[in-house]
Amino acid sequence: MKRMLHCKRYGAGKPVLILHGLFGCWDNWHPVAKELGRRFCVHVPDLRNHGRSFQSARFDYEVMAGDVQQLMDEFALDRVSLLGHSMGGKVALRCAALFPERLERLVVVDITHRASRPVYAEAVEALARLDLKSITRLKDAEERLRPAIPDPAVRLFLLKNLDHLPDGSYRWKVNLDAIRRTIDVICGPVAVPRTPVPSLFIRGGRSDYIRDADWVELKRALPQAELATIPRAGHWVHVDDPPGFLRVVQEFMARP
Repeated sequence: MKRMLHCKRYGAGKPVLILHGLFGCWDNWHPVAKELGRRFCVHVPDLRNHGRSFQSARFDYEVMAGDVQQLMDEFALDRVSLLGHSMGGKVALRCAALFPERLERLVVVDITHRASRPVYAEAVEALARLDLKSITRLKDAEERLRPAIPDPAVRLFLLKNLDHLPDGSYRWKVNLDAIRRTIDVICGPVAVPRTPVPSLFIRGGRSDYIRDADWVELKRALPQAELATIPRAGHWVHVDDPPGFLRVVQEFMARP
């Protein structure tokens, strides 16, 4: 039996798919999707092992790209503009490699094809060590994670994946076991063969995920690629500067 990704939809018009990053979900992109929904039909799925989508032992870019293609088939979307952030950006790059004829445009946010540092590796272990049976409120979890995850923004972002059940207990929405086993794959490189899809890479000026040295190689694979920098933003570009991010995306989408 086919398993479909949980997906939220906004607006009407030409289709746009937004793919979230590791430990994210559809509602991280609600403000952006709502705004883009004024001109487009925006689909925002939870990727496998995240949010309300199904969980699976297999977790890699090939299978996630296949999930996206299946979602497009389910909604009868022949061609889409694809926007992906971080892990979702790598999924988008694999989609461009595997079925470029179905992509109108490609927007990749603060990630490239190359391997990146496993930034969440220690945090994943801290989440796995958390004894959920002893948690009675979200504040308890936050306090116990503080030594291992000192950045409050990262800590609160990760704790959005903690689900408070009707009986008062907690569970993880994400598949922690699968993420722990595949963190090196998720943070590893993805193959990007030459493809003519019009592409925009957006990087945060305070982030080092897209280096100047990466651009030469990216341009060989994606000759129509452009690079935009949002100066005041870090890795979560769409959160750090929503107006700047939306302006760059909308200008790119509006071109003939």
